[in-house]
Amino acid sequence: MYIFTYILILLICILVSTIISRFIPSLSVPIIQIAIGVIIAILYSGFSIELDPHTFLVMFIAPLLFRDGKNADKRSLWKQRRNILFMSLALVVATVILVGLLINKLIPSISLPSAFALAAALSPTDYVAVSGLSKKISLPRKVIHLIEGEGLMNDASGLVSFKFALAATLTGAFSLFDATISFLMVSIGGIIVGFVLEHILIKFELWIRNLGMEDITVEILLQILTPFIIYLLSEEVFKVSGILAVVVAGIVYSLSAKRLKIKNAKLNAVSENTWSVLAYVLNGFIFIIVGLQLPNIIKNAFYEVAINNLGAIINVLLITLALLTLRYLWVLLMYEFIGKNSKIEENKVKFHAALLTSLSGVRGAVTLATVLSIPLTLENGQPFPERTLILFLSVGVILSTLLIATFILPLFAKKDTAKDANYSETLNKAQIKVWSNTINELKLEVDNKKYIHIITNEYKYRIHQLKRGNSYYKNWNRSSKLEKKWMIICYKKEIENTKRLLQEEKINESTAYVYEKSVRNKIKLISSVEGFSLIFKESLASISVLIFNIKKFRYILRGIENQKRSEQNLKNVAMKELYSTNAKYLIQYIKSITIPENEETLKKIILYYQGVYWIASKPILDKFNKYEKKNIEIKAMQLERNIIQSLFENGDINWNIASELRKNLNYIESDILR
Repeated sequence: MYIFTYILILLICILVSTIISRFIPSLSVPIIQIAIGVIIAILYSGFSIELDPHTFLVMFIAPLLFRDGKNADKRSLWKQRRNILFMSLALVVATVILVGLLINKLIPSISLPSAFALAAALSPTDYVAVSGLSKKISLPRKVIHLIEGEGLMNDASGLVSFKFALAATLTGAFSLFDATISFLMVSIGGIIVGFVLEHILIKFELWIRNLGMEDITVEILLQILTPFIIYLLSEEVFKVSGILAVVVAGIVYSLSAKRLKIKNAKLNAVSENTWSVLAYVLNGFIFIIVGLQLPNIIKNAFYEVAINNLGAIINVLLITLALLTLRYLWVLLMYEFIGKNSKIEENKVKFHAALLTSLSGVRGAVTLATVLSIPLTLENGQPFPERTLILFLSVGVILSTLLIATFILPLFAKKDTAKDANYSETLNKAQIKVWSNTINELKLEVDNKKYIHIITNEYKYRIHQLKRGNSYYKNWNRSSKLEKKWMIICYKKEIENTKRLLQEEKINESTAYVYEKSVRNKIKLISSVEGFSLIFKESLASISVLIFNIKKFRYILRGIENQKRSEQNLKNVAMKELYSTNAKYLIQYIKSITIPENEETLKKIILYYQGVYWIASKPILDKFNKYEKKNIEIKAMQLERNIIQSLFENGDINWNIASELRKNLNYIESDILR
C-alpha cells in the first residue's frame, strides 16, 4: 500500500511541476521537480525513498539511455565520433586526475584516493538532466549533438573510474595497469554484449511476427523490457558496462528497424508516444528523488562539527568553477587539434561553442547515485573518512551546475541562434515546397475532382499555418506577445459579430452559444500562456456572461442540451457558415485597421483567418464519402514521399531535412489511418 501511495504522490508531483513550468517558463522542469522533492522531505520526513545505486541505474537510467540511443541522430554522432570519444573518455580521466588533486589540495582531510573517487563521481555529465534542460534552451545543433553523444558514453567511464578510486580508498592498493585493462574490458565488453543481445532480441521479435503474432502491444512491451534485460545480463552475467550495452542496443534497434522495415506508421506513432510518456515520468521520478535526498544530506553536513559550513560552500563553488573551466579549455583544445576539419573555424565561434558546452555540463542523478554508494566504513571497520562532506560537496555541485544551466546558459545561448533559426526556416521552406508540389500533382488528377479540391484546401491550410509560424501537426502556440494580444482582440470581435448576427436572426441561439463558447476557450488558452492576470480578467468576463445567461432561463436550458452535442454541432452546416462569415468579417476588419507599425503582425493574423475560411469551406461528408476522401489522402501522402525523395536526390534538401519531413508525414499518416 505504501509503495502505491508513494508512486501516486510522485505522479501528482510530476503533473504539478509541469503546470508550474508552464506559468514560470524561466524555471526548468528539473529545478522545479527537485524543489518539490525538497519541500516534501522537509514537510514530511517520513516520506523517503531509498534506492541502492544499482537499482537506481537499472530502473531509471537504463531505459532512458536506451530511448536516447534509439532516437539519437546517428549521422551526427558518427561525424563527431572523435570529439565524443575525446569528451567522454579523455576528459573523464583528466577530470579525475586534475580535479581530484584540487580537492585534495583544498581539503587535506579528504585523502587523495577519496578525492579521486569524488572527482570520478563528478566527471560524467548527466544526460537525463541535460535533455530535460535542452528543451527550453536554444543551443546550436552541433553543440547539442556533442553533449548528447558525450552524455550517452561518459557514464561508463566515470563509474569505472569511481570503482577503482573507491577500491583504492577501501583497501589502500591501486594498480594503474589493472585499472586500464579492466576499463577497456568493461567498456568494449559492454559494446559487444549490447550489440549481440539486441540482435538476439530483434530475431526473437521477427520470430514472433512470423508466427502470426503481429501485435503492436507485444512489440511495444518487448521494447520496454529490452533495456532492463540487457542491463541486468550485462552487469550480472557478463560483468561488463550495462550503461554502454543499453546505449548500443538502442542504436542497433533503431538501425535494424529501418533496415528490416519492422516498423509501420502506427507502430512508430504508438512507440514514440509510449516512450515519450515513460521517459517524462522516469525523468520526473529521478529529479524528485534527488530532491528528497538533499535536505538530509545538507542537514547532516551542517550539524557535523568537523565541517566548516562556510568553507564547505566556498569549496563547492571552487570545485564547480574548476569543472567548468577544465571543460571549457578541453573543448577549445579539442576544436583546435582534433576538430580541424570541422566547420568551426572562427575564433569567436569556437570560444562561444566551448562556453555553451562547458555551461551545459550538468551533474545530476548519476553523480548522486554514485556517491551514495560510498560505504559507511572501510574494510578495517573504521568510518569512511569525510563521507558526509563528500556527499555535501556532490550535492552542492549538482545544484550549482543545474542553476548555472537554468539561469546563466540561456543568456549566452541566445547569442548564437542563427543556425537554428536557419535550420527551422529551411525546414519550413522545404515543407511548403513539398506541399505546394503535392497540390500541383493533385490538380493533374482527372477523377474525383470534388475530393481533390477538399484535399488541396487542406494542404493550403497547412501551408498558411507554417507561414504563420505554427507547426501543422501539433499546432503549437509560438506566437509573440503582440500577436497574442491582437488575437484576443480579434476573438472578441468574433463574439461581437456573432451576437450581432444573432440579433439580426441570421443564426440561431444554438449555433451562437456553441460558437461563442469555442471562441472564449481560445481566449482562455492564449491568456493562460500570458499569465494569471489575463486569466483573472477572463474569469470575471465569464462570471458576467453567466449572470447574463441566468436572466435568460430558456437560453440556459438550450445551452445545457447543446453542450452535450457541441462536437456534432461543430460539424453542422450552420456552424461552418458562421466560421466562414466571421473569418471574412475579421479579414476585412484587420485590413481596415492595418498601419505600417502593425502590418507585419496583422499579416500573420490575416493568414490565420484565411486558413479558417478554407477549412470552413470544406463540405460535410458522409461515411461513404469519408472513405473516398481517405483514398485521395493516401494517394496524396504517396505523392509527398515521392516528392521528398526527388528533392533529396536532386540535392535541393539534405538528409536531415528529408528525415524530418518523412517523420512529420508519418505522424500525419498515422492520424489519418486510425
